[in-house]
Amino acid sequence: MPKKYDAVVIGAGLGGLSAATLLARSGKSVLLLERHNIPGGYATTFCRGRFEFDISLHELSGIGPPEDRGDLYKYLEMVGVTEKLNFLPMPDLFRVADNDIDMTIPAGRDTSQEYLMDQFPKEAEKIDTFFEVMRDVMNDFRGILGGAANPGADLSPDKFPGYVKYGMKPWGEVLDGMIEDDKLKKVLSAYWGYLGLPPSKLPFHLMTAVWESFLDTPPNHIRGRCQALSNAFIEVITEHGGDVKFNCGAKKILTDGKSISGVITDEDEEISAKVVISNANPHTTLIDLVGMEHAPKKILKDITSRVPGFSTVNLYVGLSCPPETIGAAVHENFINMAGDIENMWEESFTLKPPKGFLLTCYNVTDPEFSPPGTSVVVITSSAYARPWYLLPPERYVEEKNAYAAAILDIAEEYYPGFKEHIEVIEVATPITNMRYTGNPGGAIYGSEQYLSDSGMLRLRHKTPIGGLFFASAWTIPGGGYQPSISSGSIAAGRALAKLS
Repeated sequence: MPKKYDAVVIGAGLGGLSAATLLARSGKSVLLLERHNIPGGYATTFCRGRFEFDISLHELSGIGPPEDRGDLYKYLEMVGVTEKLNFLPMPDLFRVADNDIDMTIPAGRDTSQEYLMDQFPKEAEKIDTFFEVMRDVMNDFRGILGGAANPGADLSPDKFPGYVKYGMKPWGEVLDGMIEDDKLKKVLSAYWGYLGLPPSKLPFHLMTAVWESFLDTPPNHIRGRCQALSNAFIEVITEHGGDVKFNCGAKKILTDGKSISGVITDEDEEISAKVVISNANPHTTLIDLVGMEHAPKKILKDITSRVPGFSTVNLYVGLSCPPETIGAAVHENFINMAGDIENMWEESFTLKPPKGFLLTCYNVTDPEFSPPGTSVVVITSSAYARPWYLLPPERYVEEKNAYAAAILDIAEEYYPGFKEHIEVIEVATPITNMRYTGNPGGAIYGSEQYLSDSGMLRLRHKTPIGGLFFASAWTIPGGGYQPSISSGSIAAGRALAKLS
């Protein structure tokens, strides 16, 4: 392995993979360091018994059908990743079900909007207006993000009237001002389960970004699970001369506080580099890798003032029956998630089992996801780490199992026969997320995406230390697969400008 590179990328999560791939494709010498033995971060899989579980991918945005590809597909195609993947389109956006509503929203902008108008005829005109507002806000937001990368762009408020009027207001405030039917509000707010914040705290532009991403490009999954995506990035990196080292992270970023000169690996090997892109969380990057003595006080204050976001409890379940046996007909299901959202969010700061959760049945989209006659289900609930890591170690397993048992009781209500067909089950908590990713609080999206820490207010990729860049969900544009990959591409673009 050479001792000198144009760039060292620390961490093979999606941001790091994206950055390393773009740099390698651009002809730069790249070393990617990853402590785990496989790439992907949250975008990985694991096996239990005869089942292989997708750790985190539910629906992938930004792909779209062959005749109308989305932004993510175009980027992955540009860097050579799409030729190694097969995407599986989903016919539905999601099912939302509780004690007084059970609806499955079809995929497609016109189809989903027409469905809602048919279900709520008295609100038809308001639905049309609401969807138009979401589209306007998203178009403005794209313009703002694009303009931010161009020093000469006109970012005057009058250029983005939709965003100025609605974008930074809470989702609940805009929704209450435009929609009257409470059941319709439930349906429109279901995606809060993806973002971890209730309507009173969730930025309108952020929820709009989720809705619009799936309306513009109906959701997909990946043949071979999310691990296929991570592996494809690695293949492209190595095909273009990049080096990848697993089971070896970075122990130190070499810097005098003004600019970087390289890294020291976990194996005590000194590697010189012109730029370093860190996919590790910014706290670890600056405090542990750069060191408090070299980290600029201003950016330290910035990152420590941002609140780590929500984590999850996940039940990975292998069932000894096909989906139809338990009545699972939709890939993505928000079960009891759209009722008293504010209270559900508050209870996620406790060890109290949730009243609702997200249930994903992968075999609905991919019948070959698990062995014939079986199915894989992952149940996800929002949870914050603090009550979990305050548990005495001797109580951890007991609390985890009780929490999971309560969730399974609710799953049984909606999917009769679910519990009797469980062949394999693995329960992961925020502690699990912390252990495998090193993220503070086991955060899955980086810092909490409040109004004060979303959009252009999120952490920037370029740091005050020359040659050091961030690439992860902690930065612009935020958390999720497509945003994390975008973060890596932005960071690589900044690094390429430094290397030119």
